[in-house]
Amino acid sequence: MQAFAPGIYPRSEALVQATRDLDRGRVAQGAVDEQFGRDLDELVAVQQRAGLDLLADGMLRWQDLFRPLLEESEGLELGPLTRFLDTNTFFRAPHPNSGQPKLTTPLDERYVTPVPGPRLVTLPSPYALSHGTGLIPDVVAEGVLKPAIQALGDVELVVLSEPFLARDELEDLSPLANALEACRCGPKLALQVTFGDARKLLDAGLGDLPVDAIGIDFYATHVTDVPKGLGKTLLAGVVDARSSAVEEARELARFAEQLRVDREVEDVALVPNGDLQFVAEPIARRKLEQLGAAKTATVEEAA
Repeated sequence: MQAFAPGIYPRSEALVQATRDLDRGRVAQGAVDEQFGRDLDELVAVQQRAGLDLLADGMLRWQDLFRPLLEESEGLELGPLTRFLDTNTFFRAPHPNSGQPKLTTPLDERYVTPVPGPRLVTLPSPYALSHGTGLIPDVVAEGVLKPAIQALGDVELVVLSEPFLARDELEDLSPLANALEACRCGPKLALQVTFGDARKLLDAGLGDLPVDAIGIDFYATHVTDVPKGLGKTLLAGVVDARSSAVEEARELARFAEQLRVDREVEDVALVPNGDLQFVAEPIARRKLEQLGAAKTATVEEAA
């Protein structure tokens, strides 16, 4: 069993204040950069102490799931402020302009920051990046996501975050399958369905998509909806990223054991069910600690 934390991690109060002070002309960019560095060092240390298997940089400089990719691409641009699902946060929705979508500059170390040890990187899924643009997913996959993935360097896993697919309830996943094929250009791929019930997607063949791992939100999806003998790594969303209640490691371990025994899932990775940015940083830190503790719980504790 593994454990790790894809997605956007919450900024510390000090970093939030530093960015506000920068906007108001009270501090220089250098002071903000130093605080970003301190936040990253602390996040890495938290993950290491928790014993997480893959380390993430927390996407600390990402304003939302799409912004850096849109800023570095032709054919796509920042659209209007849009509410993200049913949260109190907003994002700049991808908006098409003239020409084919094309990443003109690979994401630099501000946005994909190297961390020590085996690491993962989170990017939007091709369906999420094309959502609402009128473009088909494989167009943005070929033009934007594929070159972004190719430029990542030494990465164990790319988690493609998908917040919209479960809500749209697509019956035909073949366009997404074609797009995911285009993204298979190096590291292992996971498609994580965040903040949504994946039952209908599982019925439609989610587990057959050309990725190495599937992520499911188990706060919205019943465990019995997972087909027995899933032949991929299951990113089990067992930590609720939209609740300040901190899960208990033994409960998480018991759930992982249920997946192994009842659903015959051989490879389970415990993860949050979406971006931890929706809780305060001290709460997110405690949730990471519980993920690590659950991974090392014994079978007797999980029974």
